[in-house]
Amino acid sequence: IAELRKLQDEVPAVSFEEIRGAIEESLGAPLDQIYKSFEEKPLATASIGQVHRAVLTTPEGDVDVVVKVQRPGAGDTVARDLSLLHTLAATLERTIPETKTYSPAALVQQFDVSVTAELNFLVEAENAERFAANFKGSPLIRFPKVYRQATAKRALTIEFFDGKKIDGALKAGFDGSVIAKNSVSVIVKMIFEDGFFHADPHPGNIFILGKPGDGTPVIGLIDVGMVGRLSPELREL
Repeated sequence: IAELRKLQDEVPAVSFEEIRGAIEESLGAPLDQIYKSFEEKPLATASIGQVHRAVLTTPEGDVDVVVKVQRPGAGDTVARDLSLLHTLAATLERTIPETKTYSPAALVQQFDVSVTAELNFLVEAENAERFAANFKGSPLIRFPKVYRQATAKRALTIEFFDGKKIDGALKAGFDGSVIAKNSVSVIVKMIFEDGFFHADPHPGNIFILGKPGDGTPVIGLIDVGMVGRLSPELREL
C-alpha cells in the first residue's frame, strides 16, 4: 500500500527547464508572458503529468492556479507500451484459446482508448466543465474551474484547491462518516442520473475543502481525464 501510494503524486520529477519548454511549446508563448508567477518546484508528480502552482492574471484579477504539464516524452512512452500490450494480447488469444473468455485484446483496446484520451488535456478540460455543469449548485462537491486562455493539449491550467487529502482531513477533525455518505451521494448521481462519472477516483484525486465544523465538508475532485459513460438503457438495468 505504501509503495502504491507513491504513484498518486510522488513519481520522480522532471526538471523545471523541461517543464518550461513543454509549456511554452504547447501554449505558444514564453512562460512569463502567460503567468504572473510560476513555482519551479512541482506541487505533485504523476506518471503522465507534473503539477506546478502559479498565479494567472485574468479579467477578474490575479488567481491562484495549478498547471498540469504533460511529461516530455510521455506520449511516445505510452504509445510503445500500448503497442507491446496489443501484441501480447493478440499472442495470448492466438496461442491459448481459453484466454478468449476474458477478451484480452478487447481489454487492451479499451485501455488504449482511455489512456490516449488522458494524454489530451483538452479532453480533461471539457470533462471538468461538464462535471461542473452537472453539479452546479451542489453543496457536496466542486470541480476546478478551467482557464482556457492557458490550456492546450499538453498543458492544463485550473483553479487551485486549498484542501486536504482524505487522510489529512480525518486527522484534522473532519467527520469520516459524513465524507463517506456524501461521496456515495455524488457517485450515485454521476452513475444513475448523469451517466457520466469520474473513472479514476483514487485518494490522490480527492481533496476535502473547508474547515472542520464549518458545515458540510466539500469534496474537491480533480484529474478528470478518465471518465465513464452509461447510456439511459444501461442505467435502467
